Amino acid sequence: MAETNLHNYSVQEKLNKQDVDVISKTVVSTTNSCSVNEVIFQGDELENMVSVKGGTCIIQSISLIDIDDNGESVDLVFSNEPITLDDSNDGTVIDAIAAVAAKIIGVVTINNYFNGGAWTYGHKENIGLALKAGADTKSIYVCGVNRGATSSWTASGISLVVGVIKD
Repeated sequence: MAETNLHNYSVQEKLNKQDVDVISKTVVSTTNSCSVNEVIFQGDELENMVSVKGGTCIIQSISLIDIDDNGESVDLVFSNEPITLDDSNDGTVIDAIAAVAAKIIGVVTINNYFNGGAWTYGHKENIGLALKAGADTKSIYVCGVNRGATSSWTASGISLVVGVIKD
């Protein structure tokens, strides 16, 4: 269990130590297209999500820009090291075995989209999801799972913009 020492920093020092950042990532595809409950992308690295190796952050907002105009529900699965949600040839999500489940540190669902005509923009704010990076990294990793009805998702058309508070 992590030790919390409230007296290491004054209030002013603690507030000055925090940093707000916006991390952008165009994700990489693992499948050409996928049906409901199949993996769209996995193990994509969100670099410098925390200030120090093994540090923490709070995700405040996530935007999902979908230039392929799917606009369907997507689960974003965050982990503290790269994971493989799909080890089959058909793109289906595997049962979360203990080794994979232990590395999952949060899930956020994006299911509300603005329709831009030929593209969609999904956004979720006021998330408040606290994440902790692995001991030897400042990165958090993300996978995407199709929870909608479309089968035309391709990760090459997805960009993420993550608003984060680093501690």
